[in-house]
Amino acid sequence: MKKHIILCDCVSDEVESLCDALSSSDKKFEICSHIANWKRTGKMSELRRYGKYFAVALKYFMGRKKYDTIIGWQQFYVLIFCFFCSVFHVKKQNKLIALNFTYKEKNGKAKKIYRWFMGKCLETGYIDYLCVLSQNYAKIISEEFNLPLEKIIILPFGINDPYENFSKLAAPSEAPENGYVLAIGRSNRDYDFLISAWEKIEYPLVIIADTYKGSNRGNPNVHILRNVAGEASYPWIANCDAMVLPIDDGTICSGDTVLLTALAMKKKVLITAPSTLSEMYIVDFQNGLCVEKDKSKFEVLVKEMLFSDKYDYLQDNARESYLTNYSRMSMGKRIKEKI
Repeated sequence: MKKHIILCDCVSDEVESLCDALSSSDKKFEICSHIANWKRTGKMSELRRYGKYFAVALKYFMGRKKYDTIIGWQQFYVLIFCFFCSVFHVKKQNKLIALNFTYKEKNGKAKKIYRWFMGKCLETGYIDYLCVLSQNYAKIISEEFNLPLEKIIILPFGINDPYENFSKLAAPSEAPENGYVLAIGRSNRDYDFLISAWEKIEYPLVIIADTYKGSNRGNPNVHILRNVAGEASYPWIANCDAMVLPIDDGTICSGDTVLLTALAMKKKVLITAPSTLSEMYIVDFQNGLCVEKDKSKFEVLVKEMLFSDKYDYLQDNARESYLTNYSRMSMGKRIKEKI
């Protein structure tokens, strides 16, 4: 009997409810965890991460006859599997699904190489489904890689509920004593805009991003932390007054884990728009706030959020929207319906 597996780069518990939702009496999924996303400290850690992606994909490619369905929670495990299939011209025999798909062009000389590589992954007939966050992004990917829209599943992301385990954690000793706003995450963030827009906001801002190379530009209210990762992030989230997500490229689907964690933890959320995240998850003035990347408009909305009770209702609404739509179990059920 061939196996049905989920390849992830996190601990198995993170995708256990997704696995349960995908499984049925005649199709039992197994979780195969291969953690590649260690703390990024420089070029060597990046190379190690990429090397792990290829090594894991090669392992399952070499044993591909043992598997029926292979789902990539980490998209690159399945994409690189497709790459090997293409390079070696093997007969297609696996159903291959990449979840949480994003594509961001590289800069400089790497641009053409990365585009060629992604073409080998997506344009050679081996991938069965990609899961993306929005209809707009599906159209972009379909046109970029000549991929039929019926192979692209529009699927909101889902996370395990962190509230019970993490909402009551004590504040970190380094946290500002009288409250702070939190911005966290490394991918597709525009922290330069955020720091610039914070110039006239007299309130502490904590940025947690181990790959951000910028400075606080002499603003004593802006604190940049590069040594916090994983579960060490939760005390910062639990004790912040609000969370902000300044998105760099609005067409790219990234930042959803942070956003959904904020919703699940009953936090007031402010996100820059237009962006895929704001389109998919935030109903403006209902479960969060959206603002264009204009410094004056951003400043006004942040001050209203912090210095009045005008938007306090967003906290309960945020939690309710998470419970209704964005758990990992509901995500698994939607995938099962599509495939």
